[in-house]
Amino acid sequence: MNRFSVAFFTIIPSLFIACGNDAPVAKIIVTDQKMPLTEWPDSAYIAALDSILALEPIKKGAEAEAKINMNVFDAPVFKLPGSVTGKKDTSPKANHAGKSAGAKQANAPKADNSAELFADRFATALSKLQSDPSNASLYKTVTANEGDDLFKLLKRTYGAGVQGLPRFYVLSALQSVNAGVMLEHLNAGDKVRVPKI
Repeated sequence: MNRFSVAFFTIIPSLFIACGNDAPVAKIIVTDQKMPLTEWPDSAYIAALDSILALEPIKKGAEAEAKINMNVFDAPVFKLPGSVTGKKDTSPKANHAGKSAGAKQANAPKADNSAELFADRFATALSKLQSDPSNASLYKTVTANEGDDLFKLLKRTYGAGVQGLPRFYVLSALQSVNAGVMLEHLNAGDKVRVPKI
């Protein structure tokens, strides 16, 4: 045996042992399905994406936006069936009695609805302020005292009618016109814009 054949017979078996019988596994890519990121993309790939995105045309917004008005103080109430809540469904008699009581209340003269009127006026003024927050005729500025939260400040400004307002709606709507002021945690001396009613 010459040196070539000895080298051939010692290298080839070692290659088979090193490689084994495992064939390379190719992953099938499925469209519209999330796949885990196994390695971070390199800078050349990101630069290629940036150049592609730079060539995309910018879509212009609609010229006239649709305005949707919603009475946030008169939201519909949905009753879930007993199969979902785990409670017994009301009997037809109880349901009928509830309907007749509701009909009697509807026929009775309404009591003082000044809280509802205040809520409607406040919501209307607040939506006008949100649509044009720089218009000084639509707001007045109130200074927070020590220990005030938003609803104490509103109660001091408008009176007791504030108690019927939905907290989350009022907080988020006023936050949109009071940039830079943390309405959830007011400090003494903070200036808060509130709608003029």
